[in-house]
Amino acid sequence: MARKFNLRQFQTDLSRRMQEAALMPAQASRLGFQAAGANWLVSLEEIDEVMPLPEIVAAPGTARWFRGMTNIRGNLYAVTDLSDFLEGNPTQESVDSRLLLVHRKHGINAALIIQRSLGLRQIGQFEKLDGQARWACSGDSYRESGGTQWVEIDLVRLLADPAFLSVEAQ
Repeated sequence: MARKFNLRQFQTDLSRRMQEAALMPAQASRLGFQAAGANWLVSLEEIDEVMPLPEIVAAPGTARWFRGMTNIRGNLYAVTDLSDFLEGNPTQESVDSRLLLVHRKHGINAALIIQRSLGLRQIGQFEKLDGQARWACSGDSYRESGGTQWVEIDLVRLLADPAFLSVEAQ
């Protein structure tokens, strides 16, 4: 049986958790999410919102990873499937799939499809790892006490990547 999704409860819970996170040191709180077969971290200061997938209008003549445009409260957002962009494997959409809206301070209305949100994480409790970045938008890497590895996404680097900005089909 399909799991029911209560949007109002989700938004209330997310709002409460984001308010709690705002009270914590900004350097420590990150939103965890899954995409491209990896666990990612993003600073709450780098995103505006995380929401269920809305209707997305496809744009002809664009790369497969560029899913199209969506209207969020009167603002048009360019929607990229992050897994498809990074790994060439489209996100298998489910009730857990989310749209991550990049913060407006970056001056670009970009939205990323992610596999699922994993909630808030405190990187102060993680072990920082040394090593080579797997993707151009990779920041620092971490390991949780249970062994789970995390990669911090550098949205500034992603938004400046010429490949990310070139959405035309090849």
